[in-house]
Amino acid sequence: MKKIKIDAINYSAVAEFDYYGRDGKILLRKGMPIGKSILNALSRRNISHLYVQEEGEDIQKLFQLKELDDMDDDIAFELSIPGEAPVSASVEPPPKKVVFDNSFWEKTFPSLAAMKRGEEGVRQILKSEVVQALENAIENKSIELSVVPKGIPIKEVAQEIAPGSRTQEYKTELVSDYARSLGEVKDLFLRIRNGRTVTAGRITGLVKGFIKTYLNDKHILLNLANERTRDTEYLFSHSLNVSLIAISIGSSRGFDQDQILEVGTGGLLHDIGALFIPEDIRLKKEPLDKDEIFEVQKHPMIGIHFIEKINGLPQIIQFICYQSHERENREGYPKQRGGRLIHDYSKIVSVADIYESLTSERPYRKAMAPYKAMKYLLAAVKNGLLNPSTVKHYLVHTSLFPVGSLVKLDNGEIAKVIKPNGTHYDRPVISVVMDADNRLINEGEIKSYDLTKSHDLKIIQGIDNQKMDIGIMRGL
Repeated sequence: MKKIKIDAINYSAVAEFDYYGRDGKILLRKGMPIGKSILNALSRRNISHLYVQEEGEDIQKLFQLKELDDMDDDIAFELSIPGEAPVSASVEPPPKKVVFDNSFWEKTFPSLAAMKRGEEGVRQILKSEVVQALENAIENKSIELSVVPKGIPIKEVAQEIAPGSRTQEYKTELVSDYARSLGEVKDLFLRIRNGRTVTAGRITGLVKGFIKTYLNDKHILLNLANERTRDTEYLFSHSLNVSLIAISIGSSRGFDQDQILEVGTGGLLHDIGALFIPEDIRLKKEPLDKDEIFEVQKHPMIGIHFIEKINGLPQIIQFICYQSHERENREGYPKQRGGRLIHDYSKIVSVADIYESLTSERPYRKAMAPYKAMKYLLAAVKNGLLNPSTVKHYLVHTSLFPVGSLVKLDNGEIAKVIKPNGTHYDRPVISVVMDADNRLINEGEIKSYDLTKSHDLKIIQGIDNQKMDIGIMRGL
């Protein structure tokens, strides 16, 4: 992709190319008149560069995927990256004034009470003892950032349950277990936020339960991760789902149970520092100002201060939290590290975090359909944001149409994706849950198809699960 400065674009002309944002989304379409107001709107989002696709580039070639029809474009979606709030055709309301109150830190974590707001505060916390300990470990190479699979890969010992053989009692128990786990995450996080003692065993015990579920039913975690809460405080379910997805990606990498425990625990705690971002910022619908963006960027470093106080957690969990918002091309935060200077576990959690965020509704944007989120991840690889190997391992474990998502077939039926098919990314195993007349099919009459064998069936569209609430266990 070729990088072009906004101020180098002729605003009196017609766009000669499709111009992309750094997230892979087309911001200016070819043939569109470029007015000065459009470029000013992009500038207000702190977008200083656009990208054009150079001759011969093709994102689908990255994983040898063929182009599929994408017919669910009615979903309005804008990814909110700090500093890149949605451009609106209407007049933007004046942003609310956010009050920065440090009295919380004086009571809960005195060493952070002197933090300033904005960029100066980021520089302060980067110099803190806890952050410097991680920085020294990187500089002294006392921690290996590249992780090699060891032991027995859990994917080789995990069981696969045949479609249709899960009992109703088993499925009900899984849903109850998820709800209990969500309640446990909420309790743990609130204890941490309130400065109360939390044991490492209680946290790792929760993740061990997820691993046990994976070992008993290899593809069920990704299906459970489609569960969404209507709670305004989305951080609890987000953290739980990121852990489930990270476990699945780590298993695809060939990691053993001990390594998966580290990945899953890091995924669960990676955003713990977000609890300390003022709610007026975290749930704000308007564009963030410069100081508010830096407040958001503090949260990985705030998180590791709290993780460091949990006795018994290995330092690697702090690394995952610290680097899970870094990007391969050095456009992340807090240190703008890239490539080999980002821990492999953090790369896994980054992919899980982005996918889960994309497919979840937020106060400032709608959710993206799972299929579109997978296409976003591929575009992010092409644009240098995400690690190609990590995204490919996720793709292998969930397919282009992610496990648990809904799809429309060329015969008009609606199906649920229940199992990937290795490198046959666009032909997973499915269960038809709704007929061509949009009538739900009774559980006992649901049929499953392996699309690598059923050549008369083809997926033509990915569907937003939240638009068609059929229950996360139907069709399994």
